[in-house]
Amino acid sequence: MQPFPVVSAIIAAFNARRWINLSIESAQSQTLREIEIIVIDDGSTDDTAEMVMKIAEHDSRIHLIQQENAGVGAARNTGIRSARGKFIAPLDADDLWQPEKLARQVQRMEERGEETALVYCWHQWLDEDGVELGHESPFTVEGMARSAIILRNFIGNASVPLFRSDAVQQAGLYLTRDEQGGAQGCEDWDLSIRIAERWEVGLVDEVLVGYRQTHACMSSQAPSMAQSFQMMMDRARLRNVDLPITLFRWAEGHFQSYLVSKSYGSCDYSSCIVAASRAILSDPLLILNQRLHRLTLKSLVWLATGKRRVAPRRRSADAKNDPPSRPRSAPSLLDQIQERRWASVVGPNSLPH
Repeated sequence: MQPFPVVSAIIAAFNARRWINLSIESAQSQTLREIEIIVIDDGSTDDTAEMVMKIAEHDSRIHLIQQENAGVGAARNTGIRSARGKFIAPLDADDLWQPEKLARQVQRMEERGEETALVYCWHQWLDEDGVELGHESPFTVEGMARSAIILRNFIGNASVPLFRSDAVQQAGLYLTRDEQGGAQGCEDWDLSIRIAERWEVGLVDEVLVGYRQTHACMSSQAPSMAQSFQMMMDRARLRNVDLPITLFRWAEGHFQSYLVSKSYGSCDYSSCIVAASRAILSDPLLILNQRLHRLTLKSLVWLATGKRRVAPRRRSADAKNDPPSRPRSAPSLLDQIQERRWASVVGPNSLPH
């Protein structure tokens, strides 16, 4: 019998043959060796399972579980129920971890003590070929973060957090696709909120996750994301009746603004317009958002002409050698108001920088 692992890495995979070997390799390469890697094949119709079995022949830490397709939340839950580790670390089948990711997070979790049940880090974006696309200004939230994580999902994505296993069992597992009425996309945010309602969060202030951006990724499916978000926030409001309704309205405005960009990037112009309308209805201040206006107007033009724009040219592999970009312009009025809002909820020392 192998000793109990410190961390159980949970990889939910559906038709993931293009990247699954790279994701598993990034888990295998962790400097923290006392881990198990549980891969849940969620009813794939390609050879994902066969690829995982071949890799597992050379690493006894890898375990494959196959099930009928039930969605990413249910797949992760299957992995969690089989996990033996003190900590749970989800990893999407197209994302990557830096070698120090788990070791750094476990260290931070132990430094902060039993009151902390979630430790996050920062991430960078990757394109379909693994080219680094940079990362956004990171958050530095730590401690009790219930209001902050409702306002914005500062964790970033599902491949970032490290959870205490016992906390996940107490808070409840991921929402499944069936529980969300057939939608999915915000179940990772939902779990992080439920954890933050009862425990503190900690941060490793390093970029340790590669978050792959593709036109087929779940975050680009705006209608499903919107439905998942609404169900998640409805539940959060019922659990957090002491929080002001404005917090939830600001959260929806910010999220719908995010969907405007994702929809336009995916050439889903109808969803772009719907998201823009919902953003402004939720938070009228967003009428000042010039990017929202610009993408909505462009979407109307594309719909009226019945055409689709040419997809933007992918950055070249040597993009890191490009000349530095121009300095950012001064914050707009909207940016200044948003920063004051964030400071009022979280505190001035946790602003993005």
